[in-house]
Amino acid sequence: MRKTDISKYTDKIDVQPPKNQSGAKKVLSVIGRALLTIVLVLVIAGIIVGISIGAYVIKIANEPTGIDLNARSLNLSSFIYVENSKTGDFEEYQKLYGTENRIWVNLKDMPKAMPEAIVAIEDKRFYEHNGVDWFRTGSAILSLMTGRDNYGGSTLTQQLVKNITDDSEVSLTRKLREIFRALNIEREYSKDDIIEAYLNVVNFGNNCQGVESAAQLYFDKSISECTVAECAAIAGITQNPSRWNPLLYPENNKERRETVLDQMYEQGKLTKAEFNTAMEESANMTFVGFNNSDESENEDEENTKIQNWYIDQMYWDLCRDLAKYYDISEDAASLKLYSEGLKIYCAMDTEAQEMMEKEALKSAVDYDYDLQTAMTMVGYDGRVIATVGSSREKEGNLEWDRASHSKLQPGSSIKAIIPYPMAIDKDIYCYSSLAKDQPIEKWKVDGYGNFIAGPPNSYNGYHRFMTVPEALSWSSNAAAVQTLELVGINDAYEQAVNNLGFKNLGEADKTNVGSLSLGGMEGGVTVREMAAAMQYVGNNGLFYEPYTYYYVTDQNDKVILDNRNNLPNEAYTPETAYKMNRLLKYNVMTSTHTASSYAQIQGWDIAGKTGTTDYDRDLWFVGASPYCTLACWMGYDQPDSVNYYGLSTIVWQKVMANYLKNKQYKEFTMPDTIVTATYCKGSGLLAASYCTDTATGYYTEDDMPAYCNGVHTAGGLVADGATGAYNPSAAYDSGETYAGGGSSSYSGADSGINSGAASGADSAASGVDSGSSDSGPASGSSDSGPASGTPDPGPASGTPDPGPANDTP
Repeated sequence: MRKTDISKYTDKIDVQPPKNQSGAKKVLSVIGRALLTIVLVLVIAGIIVGISIGAYVIKIANEPTGIDLNARSLNLSSFIYVENSKTGDFEEYQKLYGTENRIWVNLKDMPKAMPEAIVAIEDKRFYEHNGVDWFRTGSAILSLMTGRDNYGGSTLTQQLVKNITDDSEVSLTRKLREIFRALNIEREYSKDDIIEAYLNVVNFGNNCQGVESAAQLYFDKSISECTVAECAAIAGITQNPSRWNPLLYPENNKERRETVLDQMYEQGKLTKAEFNTAMEESANMTFVGFNNSDESENEDEENTKIQNWYIDQMYWDLCRDLAKYYDISEDAASLKLYSEGLKIYCAMDTEAQEMMEKEALKSAVDYDYDLQTAMTMVGYDGRVIATVGSSREKEGNLEWDRASHSKLQPGSSIKAIIPYPMAIDKDIYCYSSLAKDQPIEKWKVDGYGNFIAGPPNSYNGYHRFMTVPEALSWSSNAAAVQTLELVGINDAYEQAVNNLGFKNLGEADKTNVGSLSLGGMEGGVTVREMAAAMQYVGNNGLFYEPYTYYYVTDQNDKVILDNRNNLPNEAYTPETAYKMNRLLKYNVMTSTHTASSYAQIQGWDIAGKTGTTDYDRDLWFVGASPYCTLACWMGYDQPDSVNYYGLSTIVWQKVMANYLKNKQYKEFTMPDTIVTATYCKGSGLLAASYCTDTATGYYTEDDMPAYCNGVHTAGGLVADGATGAYNPSAAYDSGETYAGGGSSSYSGADSGINSGAASGADSAASGVDSGSSDSGPASGSSDSGPASGTPDPGPASGTPDPGPANDTP
């Protein structure tokens, strides 16, 4: 092997050991890379944040201003149109007139001193800027960042925006909205248009909106007749209407108006002689005050038409929706309704509305004048067909509406909307599953700190197990609570709030199992919410937000609000919805344990559920026909027992029967995925040849139960051999299993129902009660037969007499 002598090459290759970097250089290198990384991250984050802020600002800049000065100046009435049921055409039904103390005056009819005074004291560069005084705006934003908000940075245009939109939120977002709206207004209108609108819109104290009403109140003359000093007195009020109020604080107003005169003189709007004359007048100025106000208020009342309950409800809906669309306050939205010539295409069925109001009035005459009634009828696309907020003759507009304002406890009617359909939807139950009719050991705590089992049923004792149809028919409280525990209270709460439109539930309702199973709620529900939530049984499980108008246009016929293509939530599957529909029809057709049978209408398919609260203080029936749903509540404004068994169901039946009498017959539509089968009422399983007590059940292929093995015992059955949704056990006597899958443990802390009454004014106005619904004989709860000593009112006219409900053993 040949060896290579590398010494020959050492002069050609410079071989040196690697140089070691000092420790300091290494540290600096690491720090440099870290700083570079941080800078890059900050730059990228800054770009992302900048893009987000830019997009947000662009969004605000492109929002509709909600301001139409031309319409406001014309003080246009809005028009309500309703559909003619015979022709299908929309016809004028009613005008909306404004009654506010506001009289519009054109700028040319005001003395020159009026706009000059307001510009001098509020915005001396008004005719120079484009809607925003950037120097003053910068100062105002700095004030906002330190927690203060004032008019210091606002031009007259910005103040006009703030007054028209009633947007008083203290935030940078509000300031941005105000700035962009002001810029847009300045592009759309002249300076004269803007100052004219300002002088007619702004508050000049004592409910005087605009200079004309201010001149009439303070000087008993038109603004066109006011002197320079009087114009200065009016102009000085607007920055702080309380402090500069001339009727309450004349000395304050004197100081302020003389400041205005000083500014007018300094800015060359007054000569020395005019200034001296005005100051002399100011020194001896007096004010008139409220000499004719009572007379004018009486005239307003005489000229105001009493509108029906539906128009009242539509007004509140419009205020809410216009406020949201334009990002303005509901008060500002109300003013748009009365002054900007909107065209409102109302969804009311006028015949149904008149009929419902007559029935409500009749209920008070026939039974008890103090007994209140509230009803709402809803179509399967969310349309509110008719609504009534009282059983009394309406005496004014926008009165307390018990159908939409009162937060009530729905009692057992909630069972049809939350626990049972949720259990079916989650495949916990099929149509005829066995539900536990058994108490929970730790239901609530007594006054001594001891746990009490419950809830009690309105009938004596418990059946141990009941099929779902019987649990609904008997209105078992225990079975409903056991069902909700299987469903899960958190899931039930989310379902109620997110998919079924309940907007008034309280914090306690998230954890109180009695809330959404028995209706003993902290927050409560409205009659309108219950009618809307019941939609699912007739429209394949969908929920549409209820609406009172189809669409709204502005004075130029541009559509600004539209409910014609609203998208629904899928509250339940079509299969669940139809199973519940049939369960609730079974309840109406067979129940002798509640007043549900009083809801029958000859020749029509009716589904529904009664509900009561403790001591019969609230009576409900919530039900559905193939055309619509209807919720009916009856009770007293000052909570007291209603001693008329089944009365809400009887009134419900009369209203629905009247509505359907001229309708073409139709039925609820059964999904193709539903199959019918005969089941054994003793076991809930498919009936075998030896089963004698049977009924028709509604199933899907996936939840079809097994056949009954023939071993029946009343009130609780050991049923083996089940499949599908069933998991029966021979351990029924231990109370640890249920027919429908698995075992369940219970926590007394989460199971109590003493949730408290709906709070404050709602309790007094609604007749709500704090306890559970259908809570047993001790509480006087209903759904169990007539109240003791109360005569049976019998069926509604034209309905086969189902007879009084049997007394529960």
